[in-house]
Amino acid sequence: MKVSLHWLRDFVDVPSDPREVKSTLTNLGLGVESFTREDDDWVLEVEVTTNRPDCLSHYGVARELATAYGKPLAPLRPAVEEIPEPAAAEIEILDPDLCARYCARVIRNVEVRPSPDWLARRLQSLALRPINNVADVTNYVLMEMGHPLHAFDLERMAGRRVIVRRARNGEGLETLDGVTRTLTADNLVIADAGKPAALAGIMGGAGSAISAATQSVLLESAWFDPLSIRRTAKAQGMHTEASHRFERGADIEIAPVALDRAAELIRELAGGEILSGHVDVYPGRRNPERICLRLVEIRRVLGADIPSQQIERILRSLGFVVNAESGMWRVTPPSFRLDVTREVDLIEEVARHFGYDRLPARMLSAPPRVERDWRREKERALSQTLVSLGYREIITSPLVDDDESQRFSEALPVRIANPLSQQVSSLRTSAFPTMIAALQWNLDRDRQDLRFFEFGKTYRLSLDGVAAERRVLALGLTGNRRPTSIYEPARALEFFDIKGDLETLFELFDLGSVVFVKEGGARYDPLMRGRFLQEGAVLAEFGRLGAEMAKGYKLREFVWLAEIDLETLLGLPLKTKAFRAYSKFPAVERDFSLLIPSDVEYGSLAEIVEKLGVPELVEFRPVDLFRGGAIETNHYGLLLRITLQSPTHTLTGDEATAIGQTIVEALARLSIRLRT
Repeated sequence: MKVSLHWLRDFVDVPSDPREVKSTLTNLGLGVESFTREDDDWVLEVEVTTNRPDCLSHYGVARELATAYGKPLAPLRPAVEEIPEPAAAEIEILDPDLCARYCARVIRNVEVRPSPDWLARRLQSLALRPINNVADVTNYVLMEMGHPLHAFDLERMAGRRVIVRRARNGEGLETLDGVTRTLTADNLVIADAGKPAALAGIMGGAGSAISAATQSVLLESAWFDPLSIRRTAKAQGMHTEASHRFERGADIEIAPVALDRAAELIRELAGGEILSGHVDVYPGRRNPERICLRLVEIRRVLGADIPSQQIERILRSLGFVVNAESGMWRVTPPSFRLDVTREVDLIEEVARHFGYDRLPARMLSAPPRVERDWRREKERALSQTLVSLGYREIITSPLVDDDESQRFSEALPVRIANPLSQQVSSLRTSAFPTMIAALQWNLDRDRQDLRFFEFGKTYRLSLDGVAAERRVLALGLTGNRRPTSIYEPARALEFFDIKGDLETLFELFDLGSVVFVKEGGARYDPLMRGRFLQEGAVLAEFGRLGAEMAKGYKLREFVWLAEIDLETLLGLPLKTKAFRAYSKFPAVERDFSLLIPSDVEYGSLAEIVEKLGVPELVEFRPVDLFRGGAIETNHYGLLLRITLQSPTHTLTGDEATAIGQTIVEALARLSIRLRT
């Protein structure tokens, strides 16, 4: 926001050196990016944070400087010279939830002409274009007091009525910038008896604009709901000085004061007569809440003993109503300080003006207790393992298109009340839409052989309307497991690559029994999908993206996806690592050629062998697979190799044979037998 130093001096006696004013404002949290010379004036570029709309005016900035320098602030008491005739204008608010207050004055017999030089120069120094004396006054008061106003040609308002209402779907309005806009029921308008005359809080309409022929002016000063203004401005692609302030929260109590200030300036610059009284429709007057401010809490938070007199002076100078009690104060925030709602907010105000540089640097009385963060250690172990497997971590936004999110989950979506666009209208119910988008973005830029992982959150809505979040670990792979080289050809990723990566992750944890099943969601290829179950619950689901869904994303490569229930996984302990000395005695290998029924999976075989608990069994693994030929119908052949080793002695042939016989007998429970 641009601020004129001369204009500030109309309200408070501040130094004429812009460097000193810049330093003071910066220390108060209002950073001054630059200052430039404008004729005999200095214009400062002040950075005002979104929670301080009260400083989007010269008077608001002057208030801060008056408190900082301990100088008096000129009061806002505009004197209005009225004629006895009462104002004849009818105001009706049909949507009080969007317009909490509407004030208006009528000025007749005005003469619209160019503004005087002093007014034009002040507006031009703030990069505002002078229009005419009536319109320029509304802009002047906006920059002076921070409250937007609008002037209507009263004779062009049908029925001399003002109706504040929602627009009708498809209703049109040509705004002052010459654009005809199509409105919806989400837009608030200022209408006359027949049609919209202005887009409330954003821009006036061309049909009721002030012109050289205007003689009667209806001057508006209102308060509009910030969320409504923000939605309408974004939907219409507009951003004005008025919307900039309304969408951050205007001061509802200053509306009649700003109205009187503008009315008096119009009478001085454009002549005319101000009709008696102003119309003030205020259906829901608000009572401010008092905040308890304790001296002991100020001392605890700031670590300094600030005199009570100084605390009271700072708060009163900033516009707060302060009532002192024993060891505390009852403080009522002014209507323009919407950001002050708690005791700590008041302490911050005291600290800003006392000076952060004056607060002592003190050590805490006792060091904080440091506890081991097991969840973080588990996440780090997962991350390090995935990186060692060739994955790269990504971070994506959880906001997705509502329809796209439902393609991957049947859970009720959590829709955003005020989305920026349809593409980010809800929170994702699955991590796959954003993972696929990341893979697709890289594939479109000729990046191949991708392996990504993300620690993220998914969201879903329960039947009673409560939103819940769940942490997941998502994997996304595409391309080759091994690229082409002079030594060997490329090897494309396959089902067992992603399955093996998941099993490697699970090896980090004490999972107990984990069961693999060949099933999964409809998003996967039916022949390339699977789940890992832990105590009957789905721990991980993975597979290759189905052809139809891949076609919808225009993917030319196979994409493999996995989603792990991170909450469950992090709730399990990491496996305890213990050193076991290598055996000094030789190992013995035995091969078993097994005949296995087709409906028996290797996982069932491995589970039986592991449960035997043979201490000498170091390793067992499948070596070769046979189908057809001499193999019986509805069976397959498997060559299983076991490795035996004792830590205390060299195994004899009889001992190795006995262990092998134990394994064969155990496998017979699955109708597995040795091939003859």
